[in-house]
Amino acid sequence: MKKLDEMWRLLNETSLALNRTAVREKFQEQMDALHACLHRDPLNPALLRQARRALTELRRQLGLAGYDLYMGKYDLLFDGFHDDDVWGNRKRAVLFISPDGEFQWETGEENHLDLEAYLEQRLKKLRNGIVAERHYLWFLWTKTSLILSGSASERQDSYQKLKDRGSKDPLLFLSRIQGLY
Repeated sequence: MKKLDEMWRLLNETSLALNRTAVREKFQEQMDALHACLHRDPLNPALLRQARRALTELRRQLGLAGYDLYMGKYDLLFDGFHDDDVWGNRKRAVLFISPDGEFQWETGEENHLDLEAYLEQRLKKLRNGIVAERHYLWFLWTKTSLILSGSASERQDSYQKLKDRGSKDPLLFLSRIQGLY
């Protein structure tokens, strides 16, 4: 019974995470089949092993595609623009996104332009430093979400582009930015 409970937990976690991705349609049939298998004969050890292998493989494929399923428990929220008055409970970040979708950021108490300069220096040392998008943000992690707001330095169209990117595939976005603290 313990293995069955664990299997249901993993299946539910995976379903929740998949619902926050742009690839959910690709895996929906497979998830439905796993649910049906467990409902049909939940005490059959061979079926349970088969379902576990299939779920493990599905989770592996998602990991290879850049998804961290642990982040599936978080919501990604965009909260408009804020001035320095939110400083008390939010933190500053400058986020650079490369042409291939890699995220790099700098956080700290300095103003956003100083953080940008630190990040540019760091990236020059690592690679060519090509940046497709620059964002000047306020962020706050809660128990259930990451809240991102534009700062006074963030352009409206740039913030909208970031919001569109996050809304398109929230789990991939969260997986790429999970170390932001």
